[in-house]
Amino acid sequence: MSVAKRRRLISVTVALVVITMGAVILAAASPVQAQEEEGAESLELPAMQLQRFRPAPGPADYITVFGTGVSEHLDWNVGSYFNYGTNPMQLGSLERSGERTVLYQSGLDLLATMGLFGHFEVGLIMSTTLSQRSNNLQPLLPSGSPERSDLPRTGLNDLQLTTKYQFQGLHEARLGLALVGGMSIPVGRRNALTSDEGVGAELMAVGEYVFWKTIRTSANLGFRYRPGSRQIQENILGNEIIWGLGAHAPFLTDDLDVLAEVGGAVAVQSEEPLSGIAPGEVPVEAMGGLRYGFFDDWSATAGMAAGLGDGIGAPRWRFFIGISGKWATGGWWNVNYHRPQFKGVTDPCDPRVRDAEGRRLRFDPSEDCPDYYGDHIEEDDERSMAWLEEPSDPPDPAWFDRIQEEGSDEEGDAALRQGAIIITEEVTFETGSADLQEGSFSVLDDVATLLNRHSDIERMRIEGHTDSVGAADMNLELSEERAESVRQYLITVGVDATRVQAVGYGESRPVADNDTEEGRAKNRRVEFNIMEMAEQ
Repeated sequence: MSVAKRRRLISVTVALVVITMGAVILAAASPVQAQEEEGAESLELPAMQLQRFRPAPGPADYITVFGTGVSEHLDWNVGSYFNYGTNPMQLGSLERSGERTVLYQSGLDLLATMGLFGHFEVGLIMSTTLSQRSNNLQPLLPSGSPERSDLPRTGLNDLQLTTKYQFQGLHEARLGLALVGGMSIPVGRRNALTSDEGVGAELMAVGEYVFWKTIRTSANLGFRYRPGSRQIQENILGNEIIWGLGAHAPFLTDDLDVLAEVGGAVAVQSEEPLSGIAPGEVPVEAMGGLRYGFFDDWSATAGMAAGLGDGIGAPRWRFFIGISGKWATGGWWNVNYHRPQFKGVTDPCDPRVRDAEGRRLRFDPSEDCPDYYGDHIEEDDERSMAWLEEPSDPPDPAWFDRIQEEGSDEEGDAALRQGAIIITEEVTFETGSADLQEGSFSVLDDVATLLNRHSDIERMRIEGHTDSVGAADMNLELSEERAESVRQYLITVGVDATRVQAVGYGESRPVADNDTEEGRAKNRRVEFNIMEMAEQ
């Protein structure tokens, strides 16, 4: 079984485990809910969903903040998050500090998304309150009601549906832009602070930018319609402006990222004689976490959060942990986000990864690194520079004539021609990515066989080329990564690393018209040029 197939099998297995565990927990909560239903119906609590921890479901999203990336067409992702928050409802007013009403609340979220047509992503969030406990419900009850503290311990939350449309992603522009829409379906439990008891909707603009090719940032701003309004002492809760800021950066090791967010809402409804904005109408929460990537595009995320102020729904402290089909970029600062799902692939030996004093970042300079060629030039390896120029020792045409007569110049989809190895099948990659598709393995195997058969080919240059779609600097980086992916594959199947060099030219050397689809397809290519031959 191939590595790719094994990874897909592991991914499907993890997905099934996540879904099964979530379903078991949700099912286990149902008997408890049924047993408490009779007592809960006698309460007259406000119709509202208190829980404000809403994980953004997509693989390119942060924790609760949305990113602009979307999954490939029909690619799906699933996941699950658990969170535990203390004091999520501290009722305060302009004259006095908050009063603890709900002591704690824990919840479980099941997430699922699917990409559509390369620009859309639809998502589903199923949530349940696993456990909650109140201190004194009197501030939430109508005037004159007896004191109560028997808040239902568990209950389903309203169902959340999301859709994202990507106007432009970070793989094609410096600034990513997207529009996110959402809808809440009232399936939550009545009188348990888990449902708004009506259909809600929201619309949010998303902008994303990468600083120093390292720190991915996102800003969300939108409007949420909440059915009806509810008055809780001096606070009027209903429609609200929602916002969020997020940052995501590599951290320490190859598979670890750090995330930071701050976000909240501002209620925009008011009722006479109340006016102005009360503290409870402005929940704000700051959170930070770590995300560790494992298997194939799976990751585990864990972190802490704190409420900033007395906003209803923002806890004093929160802990969260989750597993999902999100991604981690990896821990080198020159990570490249300009590829699908922004999986950065960099090498710690790359001399470009240095600090102001010229030392490699987070790397022991005493360790040996393999030589780099082309753009990867070690300071003591000046011969590499020559590889970017024309061949220093042009191949002898008579050599090609001789091997053609001997009949040893072809191998499957690869053939030796004047100064190059010509391939009859294209080397293909995942869209916008440097990840080789499995269909390219056979043609690269043929190239490797030819190289190993003809040991007198001392150096060959693998050239990556792109079309003109997207920014020129991004295309240059993508072409370099693709050429290096081909080089690494050839090395893994037995080609000596000193014989092959990878260079990317981006869109600078087209062979066809970039204004047509056919021309762009021809320009997206990999070429194998022989740079140096052994002396005859």
